[in-house]
Amino acid sequence: MSHTKPKVRTRFAPSPTGYLHVGGARTALFNYLYARAMKGTFIVRIEDTDVERSTEESYNQMLESLAWLGLDWDEGPGVGGPHESYRQSERIEIYREHAAKLVAEKKAYYCFCTAEELEIKKKKREGMGLPPVYDGKCRSLSDEEVKVKLDQKTGHTIRFKTLDKEIIVRDIVQGDVKFDTAIIGDFIIIKSNDYPSYNFAVVIDDHLMEINHVIRGVGHLSNTPRQILIYHAFDWNEPAWAHVSEIVGSDHKKLSKRHGATSITAFRDMGYPREAFINYMSLLGWSPPGGKEFMSEADITGQFDIARCSKSPAMFDVFDLSKAGEVELNLLSAKELENYLFAKSKLNWLSNQHIRALTEEEYLERIFPFVSDCNCIPENELKKDNENLKSILLSLRVYLDYLQQIRHYICDFYADIEPTHEANEWLTRENGSKIVKSLFENLNSIHDFSAENIQKAFSTVSAETSIKGKELFMTIRSAATGKVHGLELPVYLSLLGKKRVIHRLEKLI
Repeated sequence: MSHTKPKVRTRFAPSPTGYLHVGGARTALFNYLYARAMKGTFIVRIEDTDVERSTEESYNQMLESLAWLGLDWDEGPGVGGPHESYRQSERIEIYREHAAKLVAEKKAYYCFCTAEELEIKKKKREGMGLPPVYDGKCRSLSDEEVKVKLDQKTGHTIRFKTLDKEIIVRDIVQGDVKFDTAIIGDFIIIKSNDYPSYNFAVVIDDHLMEINHVIRGVGHLSNTPRQILIYHAFDWNEPAWAHVSEIVGSDHKKLSKRHGATSITAFRDMGYPREAFINYMSLLGWSPPGGKEFMSEADITGQFDIARCSKSPAMFDVFDLSKAGEVELNLLSAKELENYLFAKSKLNWLSNQHIRALTEEEYLERIFPFVSDCNCIPENELKKDNENLKSILLSLRVYLDYLQQIRHYICDFYADIEPTHEANEWLTRENGSKIVKSLFENLNSIHDFSAENIQKAFSTVSAETSIKGKELFMTIRSAATGKVHGLELPVYLSLLGKKRVIHRLEKLI
């Protein structure tokens, strides 16, 4: 008799209490990738029982972020499925019924201790150097005592009756991790507002939704023994556990707001291709067998195995902490956020590779909204079928780490220049005037204003002025562009066009 293994079912279960940030997005991605790699099912469930902090705005932003990343879920909000509802706030009765079952079986009990009492007890135990676990005062109440208090509508919670034993979490990533229930105590499963605790609701939902692989951050590892106790109390099978590594900033400290625990949509708004962000996040704690870094989503999915995830912290190296200081980056706009990016982060390198890999049509379609936002191109030229504009954008592609960077380049092709301080230093040198006049005469004489002919003109200027090397080319660049850094000059000037270049040099002379 053959036994077929059940199809892998993973889930991402965010709380809508803020934006979807890098840590949450990485968790969603790993669940998605593993489900796809194993030809399983990926579920999104919204854990919104924190009624004071959950908002509809956050709920919508979470789904918007997942949609941009392309993590299409098989069951969940907007899709439906056999286990609806996929919002915990609409499943409250289910949790109450399961809690009542545990109470009836003497595996849980009503606790009537007030918040003030519990705080006093907690401080007393901490003062004695003991873990702040509940002392079990209400555990021994008789059924009659409980009934009287319930009839009097005395405020209460429901606590799980924890037995003294050792719990072993058999984790795919972390290995076997042991916990002593003595430091857990009788924990709350139904809060005083009649809503379930996180550890209770998550087990009920994961079981009823047939989740058999729980993939999440290592910060949740300490919750796992409580959840295992609940699985055992209902005589349910545990899922496979996989707690992936912590994400840290470039200072090796836990990722926080100022490291870039920022809205995923901020990266979208800066013009990072979703393919690049998926590629980057997949490498935060996972490595493919061949060690290759630049990968398509198909490459990643084809190789992804949760068992290859590392215990070691993964570094999110996007932000320059020396500049960021104490700024809360999640509060910044996309344009402000750009000022804190490392120029050579792995994300930017991957993003540049993915931008280059787009077809011309895809690239032009994606970058056009960012070009429009620059507000420096004449309206009659701002058209997708403008061949000159297309040529400029395609030539600039290799310089872009994210599409919003186009604003650093595109306006130079359409606006008058004002030389920077550094450019003026070259132009006002002893040979500056001689070089500029020779450049003007030689460029003005070119009929076919191609990059090749412009390069030849530079050689002629060098021969006429007897100047070469850095002095020659820095002065030419300063005269033609007003800057000392930029694009490959012959290509840039050919795209700029003879009329504009000559106009700039005339004005300068």
